[in-house]
Amino acid sequence: MDHGLYSAYLGMRARQRALDVMANNIANSSTTGFKADRMLYQSVAAAASEQGLPLAPPAGRPQLQLASLNQAIVDPSLASSHGRNIGLTASTIADYSSGQVKVTGSPLDIALDGKGFLAVQTPQGERYTRNGSLKLNADGQLVTQHGDLVAGQNGPITLPPGDITIGRSGDISVSGQTVDQLKIVQFDSPAGALMKDGDSLFVTAAGQQAAPATGTQVIQNALEMSNVDPIAEMAAMLKNSREFDSLQKSLSTLMNDIGRTVANDIGKV
Repeated sequence: MDHGLYSAYLGMRARQRALDVMANNIANSSTTGFKADRMLYQSVAAAASEQGLPLAPPAGRPQLQLASLNQAIVDPSLASSHGRNIGLTASTIADYSSGQVKVTGSPLDIALDGKGFLAVQTPQGERYTRNGSLKLNADGQLVTQHGDLVAGQNGPITLPPGDITIGRSGDISVSGQTVDQLKIVQFDSPAGALMKDGDSLFVTAAGQQAAPATGTQVIQNALEMSNVDPIAEMAAMLKNSREFDSLQKSLSTLMNDIGRTVANDIGKV
């Protein structure tokens, strides 16, 4: 395969994936607790991938980000000056920066100020979220908007009737009586420890453990919004689209050149 064609193909492939990620970010710009996805790329020796060897992550980035959504784009017919096949890895990683806090006035809405995550119990096991939009189910249990049980210090939290107060440390009181405390955890490196599991939930990667959160405070009557900047995402999407179009034109030019070369060579024969 011609090196120019291959380079243009890799560029178009990368920008197509980036467009998909940006579109998903924009679609979730109003989703409470949503964390934007970012694209990461790395040129690698494809031979290492073919032999089952681990791919080195970009400098300063955890290995896990290439483990879950990694895609290797390689062409065995291409070789570097060192005789090794060249490829490109593309992966997504969540941006765990905090979103803006919006005051709602609802006593069951909470925002987390710090690096902690709220633990919830789902049919698939324990999950973690920054979406603090909570409610009570028919049994008086504290649940998320999707019905997952919010974890307390000893399991699900059941609240009696009364005025609910949630303190900065996560203590839950009803009519002045302390009932339970929210289970809030943290991770040394969320980018390496967590993977998205849908509905603003995160699941731990293999071998990763949650630790009790320190320094995270609970803000009652408020929610943490998505950390997506729709205007910035739209601007990046337009730039990405222009780059895709440019590469497409380059690809067409290269194909035309190859066609003319083939026609001339055949004419000489």
